Amino acid sequence: MIQVRRKTLFPSNPEMENLENAATEARQMQAAMHDLAHFAPIYEQYFGRIYRYCVRRVGSVEEAEDLTSVIFTRALVSIAGYRGGSVAAWLFQIAHNAVVNHLRSRRTHLSIDDAEIDLVADHPAPLDNMMRDETQQALRDLVATLADEQQNLLALKLVAGLSAAEIGQVIGKNAGAVRVELHRVISKLRARYDELELD
Repeated sequence: MIQVRRKTLFPSNPEMENLENAATEARQMQAAMHDLAHFAPIYEQYFGRIYRYCVRRVGSVEEAEDLTSVIFTRALVSIAGYRGGSVAAWLFQIAHNAVVNHLRSRRTHLSIDDAEIDLVADHPAPLDNMMRDETQQALRDLVATLADEQQNLLALKLVAGLSAAEIGQVIGKNAGAVRVELHRVISKLRARYDELELD
């Protein structure tokens, strides 16, 4: 028996799927304004992304768990404030504000006793693991030298997976400005990393 592959008349279009998802999310948000049970699919879809964003920004699993809980609680409390548009941008605006407030308050309470000490493992890792770990640590160190706004921009793009337009909604800039700033930050990191490699 010969099998014939059918070619679909309308191939999958990621942009169309994104628009459909955005419309579905907007309907879910409208329904959640009347019955909070309709917020559950939004929570399930964004929980992981919000949590990863928080872990990346605060550097502590426990603090990220607490912050994620605070963010979704604030989202539920202020659901009437959702005015349409990207649900991701709305949630990450809440997340951004919560993280900034948390980091601001943490700076005033930080002490030497709170510092974590990393101990060297008893068993040496294979060479490639060590090199990967060193590279990742070098990149983390380089990112740590960036201004908070630049670190946040990278986290929103790389960790949260937001588009330039969504990041723009979160930080109050247009998508073009976000793309330019991301390009500058990544170029700056690449140049600094290359300098480290030469040393």
